[in-house]
Amino acid sequence: MAGKAKSTAAPPPRVLTQVPEWASTTAIAQLIGRSTRRVQQLTQDGVLSTEIPPGGGARRYRTARTIQDYMAYQEQKAREDLSGSTLEELTIKKLQAEVELKESQGALHKLKTAIAEGKYLPAEQVQGDLADFLRRLKQFADRIPARAAGTMSGYLDGAAARAMKKDLQQELDGLFEAFVAAAHIQDSREDDDPP
Repeated sequence: MAGKAKSTAAPPPRVLTQVPEWASTTAIAQLIGRSTRRVQQLTQDGVLSTEIPPGGGARRYRTARTIQDYMAYQEQKAREDLSGSTLEELTIKKLQAEVELKESQGALHKLKTAIAEGKYLPAEQVQGDLADFLRRLKQFADRIPARAAGTMSGYLDGAAARAMKKDLQQELDGLFEAFVAAAHIQDSREDDDPP
């Protein structure tokens, strides 16, 4: 038997006959088959709890109570899944969607009724009417310098009346240009803003 190496077999795993009272996060994770991060999340969520052992030191889990708390949590979760809460939620969402649909149909009906009663005008008609109004306003305003010069001609000499007419016309043209520019700026802002 000289020359034979003695093999050292690994000792068989120990069978616990008694559950240790305190366990670390890693030990609890191994016992429940989850990651240590998941055990930490369950602790943060209040499902599992830690305590400081009587000898002091880092916070640890009471092994038996922690396993029982985890089992109760899993049972509660399974009951909630089986209770049909998802069916109830879907039913509530369906009813809410039906209510929103009815409300929008009611609003659409009111709008159609108002259009039929003539309370609303087509956009093309409003744009045409507004363009016509602005054209007439400009024509009226363009006559103001000539009328003012005619009225003042009795008080001023001809050159002063013409100069006044020219100044008034330039002022009105400047005001109209500013008005049109402001309208274009407003239109571009409305185009940029989503409805």
